[in-house]
Amino acid sequence: MIAALLAAAVATATPGPAAVPAPTYLVERVVTVHATVRRLSVFRDGTIVLVHRPAAGEPTVVNVRLEPVELRVVAQVVEESYGELLRRERIPDSLGDGWVELRLAPIDRPPLIVRLPMSGAPSYGAARLEKALDELETRLASGRPARENLALWMPEVGERVELEDGRTVEVTELFDSGDGPLARVKVGEGPVTLFLTLDELRRTAVRRVRP
Repeated sequence: MIAALLAAAVATATPGPAAVPAPTYLVERVVTVHATVRRLSVFRDGTIVLVHRPAAGEPTVVNVRLEPVELRVVAQVVEESYGELLRRERIPDSLGDGWVELRLAPIDRPPLIVRLPMSGAPSYGAARLEKALDELETRLASGRPARENLALWMPEVGERVELEDGRTVEVTELFDSGDGPLARVKVGEGPVTLFLTLDELRRTAVRRVRP
């Protein structure tokens, strides 16, 4: 009886295998061409990091922080692509001189890793996810800051914002059109002006340009 109790106590005290911690990233893309590696990581706290490691020389690291609304959009794309990639993608037998590795870790889902050749037509899920990651990587590579959340922004005369098409405009007048607030903006330094509703201005503005 005593021996049985001791054996039970030892079994209870013996720790089982440690649980594997969940990835801190939401999605990662690792592009490998010969000895050059480029890794883009989107972490769950909204930080995105681009690491470029050339075959020779020092690696470069760039990072910015996403706005909460942008992070939600990325998370949605990852979630929707996850199921399609899980069903349709397979690891090719030969990846040639270059390949793309997609690492997906949506919340409450087991991590998924998919390796694809550089050439060839990807599935819809892979193509959609790659497009979203391409946009983030372009932003990081160009040094442009993250899109500002202007959903509740109330513009003031004299404020300048950058639009989605790259143009910078200055708010020169605000008035009520009868159908809602309307803003008159001047494009760049030229004479061109536009009239935008408040919703249009908020939707097309990427960020405020600080003086």
